[in-house]
Amino acid sequence: MPRSRLVAMGFTTPSYDLPDLIARIDRGDLQLPDFQRAYAWDVDRIRALLVTVLRGYPVGSFLALDTRDAPVRFRPRPITGAPDTGAAPGLLLLDGQQRLTTLYHCLVGDGSVDTVDFRSKRIRRTFYVDVARAVEAQVMPDEAVFAVDEEGMVKSHFGPEIPGGITDRDAAVAAGCVPVSSLLWESGTDLLFDLAAERAAMRENVKRFYDRVSKPLTAYDIPMIRLNRETAQTGVGSIFAQANSAGLQMDVFELLTAVFATQDPDFRLSDDWDETKAYLRRYPALDDIDRTDFLTAVSLLVTARRGHAAGQREDILNLTLEEYLTARHQLRVTFREAAEFLSQRCMFTPAQVPYTAQLIPLAVIFAVLADHPRSLASTVAWDKLNQWFWSGIFGELYGSAAVIHRSARDVDEVTAWIAGTTDTVPKTVRDASFSESRLFSVRENSGVYKGIYALLMGRGARDWRTAQPFDRWTFQDLSPGFHRVFPLEWCAEQGIDTVLADSVLNRTPMGKRTEVVIDGYSPARYLSRVQSKSLMEDAEFDTVLSSHELNPDLLFQGDMRAFLRDRRARFLDMIEHAMGAPVIRDVDDADYSGGDEGPNAFAG
Repeated sequence: MPRSRLVAMGFTTPSYDLPDLIARIDRGDLQLPDFQRAYAWDVDRIRALLVTVLRGYPVGSFLALDTRDAPVRFRPRPITGAPDTGAAPGLLLLDGQQRLTTLYHCLVGDGSVDTVDFRSKRIRRTFYVDVARAVEAQVMPDEAVFAVDEEGMVKSHFGPEIPGGITDRDAAVAAGCVPVSSLLWESGTDLLFDLAAERAAMRENVKRFYDRVSKPLTAYDIPMIRLNRETAQTGVGSIFAQANSAGLQMDVFELLTAVFATQDPDFRLSDDWDETKAYLRRYPALDDIDRTDFLTAVSLLVTARRGHAAGQREDILNLTLEEYLTARHQLRVTFREAAEFLSQRCMFTPAQVPYTAQLIPLAVIFAVLADHPRSLASTVAWDKLNQWFWSGIFGELYGSAAVIHRSARDVDEVTAWIAGTTDTVPKTVRDASFSESRLFSVRENSGVYKGIYALLMGRGARDWRTAQPFDRWTFQDLSPGFHRVFPLEWCAEQGIDTVLADSVLNRTPMGKRTEVVIDGYSPARYLSRVQSKSLMEDAEFDTVLSSHELNPDLLFQGDMRAFLRDRRARFLDMIEHAMGAPVIRDVDDADYSGGDEGPNAFAG
């Protein structure tokens, strides 16, 4: 039941527990105004919210308009997934829709949620809690909450390994897990009792879980600002806009500034960061590294040397000034080494870097390996580093919300693997997979797209006009881009499938002066013009074209379909070599939009 406190004329701030909120949604007492946008949270944000709630941490407040016994001013609609009772709502939710809808989906029924991953791929997920993992520390670890797909297979980045997945109640008990959807209800308590009865070793963990998680959850309160029904319609619009605008929040950098000031009143973290930033900005590929990224790197390095890398907010705030200064000095050097690593792989600008987030563990890995003399003195060591780097890119593992956890794990595992203290392959390398159908769905903002662009240049692609390689010495002069081989307008005239025309297979590095010559024509027509300007003989020109992982004959014939089939095979070989693992071949030539990672699998 709500506990109210009068704040000021026009609104009150009662608090509602989760069972009460769910009951109000089910009977239609709490609905949305029709102008609210559709439910749009991705799986990582859903899981993060669940972790926050299960820890007992606050998730902010909701904002609602009291409409009881008042004329209808906004057309209502039920919260997504809730029954349409036809009842007139007593409350219209103005702010908090995404959070409340998430909680409703995850805590009611079977807990399945139709959502998207960080790439906007459509997925359906159900969330579970690993009981033992949830109570192994005073604060529940992030990875204690994980998602499974429709077949019950674990899909969270750092979820437990459960052979066969969770397909029913017995499988959940055997795995020591409970569905989040059961935690508010008797079914969850019954499942915990079964777990304790059937697995004696779990009894203490079950008891702690019930006391720390299940029982507190039923009393978890969320405050709600309730606007009086007399609030003017224009006022509601203004309040709604304000509630949905970004506010200012003290970030971890500002908090650490205060921490360091207590240790040395003369030290200014902002001035120190300005020096670091000026140093980093000498290398354009590092331009997107911000102050929080750098603090994360410092934390990862300091904690790695303590025994286990960690870079969460609380880890950063536990840094001492002395630890910071020592690590900062080293990381200024190793971020430069990271920039050099990128340059050698033909990534020169921020726009070319697949994942800026991956540069953080890369710099830390260089710093930790500096503690192991000659650890990078062998080809084998560099092959391992390359495999990890490209696995992160083509596995698209550094674009999700779990990136800090992955970074920490990679710092520990990759450094040990390269230094030779373990033969265990890092989880990022093991987790990485690539589906052939992804070649038809990646777009310019994708890490895969940028990775292919860089790989082509790094493997020796040369400019079609000058025969120069795309490297640090020619990059500025050539001004290359990743341009279409067969122009879109030509493809449209020829009735070429848009999926083929837009695919990364139809792109290759071109210097600015080369790209201008294309001018909407087929390669069968424009290549002769390019060759005449290059002054190259046929054999040399064909060699230059071949450096782009393509068949020159198919280009001169203007046979786009054959060209793309051939290039697809070449790209797959290239990616397999980079990842050190086979790709999943799932393309049906009768439907290029299909496949597990094809365009049809993605929203929007």
